[in-house]
Amino acid sequence: MELPVYTSLITLFIAVYYVGVALYVAVVRAKTKISAPAVTGDPLLERAIRVQMNAVETAPAILPALWIAALWMSDLWAAVFGLVWVLARVAYVRLYMAIPPHAGQPLGRSSLPS
Repeated sequence: MELPVYTSLITLFIAVYYVGVALYVAVVRAKTKISAPAVTGDPLLERAIRVQMNAVETAPAILPALWIAALWMSDLWAAVFGLVWVLARVAYVRLYMAIPPHAGQPLGRSSLPS
């Protein structure tokens, strides 16, 4: 059995994404001058923390699914889907941080099953 090289690389990308959103919260905290453990006080900080928590909440789903797909189906296809996930999460962060609070509610609702 070959090692799932592509999936390993995507797992590394996911780890970099998680570290990136954590560092982004630190940058926003410095910018807004709101020290930990406070999580409220500025809408920008609140959105940054929500982005970070959303990332943490998805870890139990994406990582096992990625590796099960790589080991039982195809390393390449698992990596492709993992890359799409990473790119979608980066786009989500950029959009969510750029818009005013509550403006993204239709975006979230559109992802729910009809």
